[in-house]
Order: sequence, then C-alpha cells, then structure tokens
Amino acid sequence: MPPVGPRVSKEEFIHALGLNPQDPQHEQYYRAMRDEAIMVYNHMNQDTSHLLDSVRTDPNTRPPFFWHHILPDHQRWAIMEIWRNAGPLTRPLFDRGATNSEYGPNWVAGWLLYSVFRSRDVRNNRNRRKGESNGAVADAGRPRQVEETPKKGYYDPVRNGTL
Repeated sequence: MPPVGPRVSKEEFIHALGLNPQDPQHEQYYRAMRDEAIMVYNHMNQDTSHLLDSVRTDPNTRPPFFWHHILPDHQRWAIMEIWRNAGPLTRPLFDRGATNSEYGPNWVAGWLLYSVFRSRDVRNNRNRRKGESNGAVADAGRPRQVEETPKKGYYDPVRNGTL
C-alpha cells in the first residue's frame, strides 16, 4: 500500500489502509486509531513547549494549538508516540504505515494526528464558524458569544429594516 498524504479524505485514507469505509468493523478500527491520536493531541495541547518560538512567546497563545505552530521535531515525536503506544487492535494497522517517504516515519499516525488537529481548527470547521456549536463560535481556538437573532417566518422589508 502506498502512503497517502495528510490532506486526503477519510475514505481515501481507509482505502489506502486496505479497509472498507462501509464496513462497521473497519469503522471501529478507524475510531480506535483516532482515539489513540487524540490522546497524543491532548498531550500536545497541555502546554506551549511543543510550539515554535514565535508562537510560544506570544502571551495570547492558548490551546487548542494549530498543527503548523507545532515544532517539526515535536510533530515527528507525536507520530512516533502514537505508533509506539498503539494497542493490540490497532498496532497492525499502524505498522502498515511505516515509511521512509515524505510522509514518514508513519503515514498512518501522521494522517490521523493531522486530521485531529485539522478537525479542531475552527478555521476548517464550517459548523463552528457558523456558530452552530452551543451558541458560540471559536476564533483561533477561543470562544466568543454569537448574537442570536430571532427567526421570523417570512421576510418583511419594513420589519427587517431594509426600507
């Protein structure tokens, strides 16, 4: 199986692993692998030690951090950590990701970790940007209140103030 890059879809990723995205058992494997990546993601968001100097010294920097703000050697450490701590169910799948290619050292762990960072990056999450997550929108990972406007049954230019 050739490695896939971090920006391919979940379906492409699952196919590259030799799994079927429609198989419920394979979905369980995927979720278990993702849970292992989330544990490392959570560790990386506990403090600023994993961040580039320019971001680490900014007093406004708060978790969740962005993938592109993580030091490259810490990204590599995190990928290895996911692979190293894989459970018995997921170990064979992570082992398929060993590579010396540009997506090394493990394209499977790398894809999952990048995916977790990306899914928590509000700039890439349409629902959070629209304010559909409990009335708050995150801006660079920081919540702010969204003003709610009451929904009207129809548009009235006088009532809605456009005339």
